[in-house]
Amino acid sequence: MDVSLLTAEDHAAADRAQQVLASPFGFSPSLYRQMKSWQDFVVGVEEGYDTTWVWEYFSDLGCRDWLHDAWPLLTPALQMLCQPVIEGWDARYRAATGPIEPQDSHVSSWSAQGRWWHDRFPLLIDHDEEIPLPASWSPSPKRLM
Repeated sequence: MDVSLLTAEDHAAADRAQQVLASPFGFSPSLYRQMKSWQDFVVGVEEGYDTTWVWEYFSDLGCRDWLHDAWPLLTPALQMLCQPVIEGWDARYRAATGPIEPQDSHVSSWSAQGRWWHDRFPLLIDHDEEIPLPASWSPSPKRLM
């Protein structure tokens, strides 16, 4: 789909999503910014996630959460435009990550909400041995040499 075909209603929907999903601290990224953040995050995971920031990993997934929350606010035209891009980055994220093993027999609350990306961990890491990895990252990811 050609971006030039988007209507004023489409642009207004993207603006509305930005306003509705603004953080309480005034941070209100655009649809484009969140799609770019998801792309950048996935590329970082593919190249080897820097575990210096391991405890930020799940927070970094917030850009994908934002896209999930914005989806019902977008017009069908915007969804058609964004869907193949998001699905492409989702597929690359799945390929670069492994499933987190559940700690008990219950389905994770993230999966129950349709947020499958929270139930995965990077398969390739740039790891400082002094920084412990989350127990759920098992088997241990491969380390960059």
